[in-house]
Amino acid sequence: MRILHVQRVKGIGGSERHLLSLLPELERRGIHTQMVVLRTGDGDRFVDAMRAADVDTLAVHGGGHVQPGLVPILVSKIRHFRPDVVHTHLVDADVYGQLAARLARVPAVSSVHGTPAFYGREPYRTAGRVAGRLARRRIAISRHVAAFLVAGRLAPPSRIRVVPYGIALDEPVDGEDAARAATRARFGWTDREFVVGIVGRLIPGKGHDRLVRAVARASAAHPELRLLVVGDGPTRADLEALIRDEAATERVELIGFVDDVRPYVAACDVIAVPTEPTLSEGFGLTALEGMAAAKPVLVTRVGSLPEVVVDGSTGVVVEPSSTQALADALVDLADDPARGAALGKAGRARAEQEYGLQRMVDETIAVYEEVA
Repeated sequence: MRILHVQRVKGIGGSERHLLSLLPELERRGIHTQMVVLRTGDGDRFVDAMRAADVDTLAVHGGGHVQPGLVPILVSKIRHFRPDVVHTHLVDADVYGQLAARLARVPAVSSVHGTPAFYGREPYRTAGRVAGRLARRRIAISRHVAAFLVAGRLAPPSRIRVVPYGIALDEPVDGEDAARAATRARFGWTDREFVVGIVGRLIPGKGHDRLVRAVARASAAHPELRLLVVGDGPTRADLEALIRDEAATERVELIGFVDDVRPYVAACDVIAVPTEPTLSEGFGLTALEGMAAAKPVLVTRVGSLPEVVVDGSTGVVVEPSSTQALADALVDLADDPARGAALGKAGRARAEQEYGLQRMVDETIAVYEEVA
């Protein structure tokens, strides 16, 4: 089987990290894949990462959102590769890729990775509905996203398949002790420090600013509290200014983008995903990475996050847009390390049972087989 993937990429976020896991596994299963990247912004980083994973990757200038000239370009790519299925991701690829697949007479599926508010207004509403009707199947990465598709009439319910993200769980958690020690030593931390980690692009709505304020408040009860921020993006300068304003320079490490987040997750005692309601959160891959590393996960009640993290069992769910709720949860976790360890252990078990990488690959292949 041959599968052509299409996505507009301006950096490496959740959907891109998903593809970096999925496509190499498809190749290992004997499914020949090709990735067509509609490149914009910092898209070259993703192109390089995909090629480093030995995935056949083509880069096309993505430009702005209105690029009808992409349709004939994609038709040409499809006819040259001759896939059994075209698989598009995110709105730009959905519109242009689905049209191109229909013109090339190749069945296509679409993955929806979030619940963006722009689908509630034109021209995005119509574009989303057209793409949803052209696609033979629409993959929702969570039940929350599936409900969003139905409510917005972005796909016929009979064509929706829920395939949650998956993560590799080959390495035992016990093997992360060395990575934890080495990463902490880099910042001058010992086991005495209680480290909160947040991983993700620095963009509005991810909650970095609220978490910085929460850590500043919680440090009154726990001076050993530290915050590790992994990621980069357009709000970095604002976040750096806030860290200075909160007199938190000595307790916050902002390290930028890294190719492998696992050593940094290993160094943390808690992983936080404080997403705001203004940002669609289709899954919350960082929460799953924390669970895989047996860390307690602190999330807000936004989007699919309560679907991934079970409150009181694998982590803590707090109401969004409340700095005090985040601060109180951090104090509680720092007060009771044994509880945090139990939450982390349960989270790892849930990741193994529900969110393994091979399960995701199996279910994705099943969708291809439905339409091929």
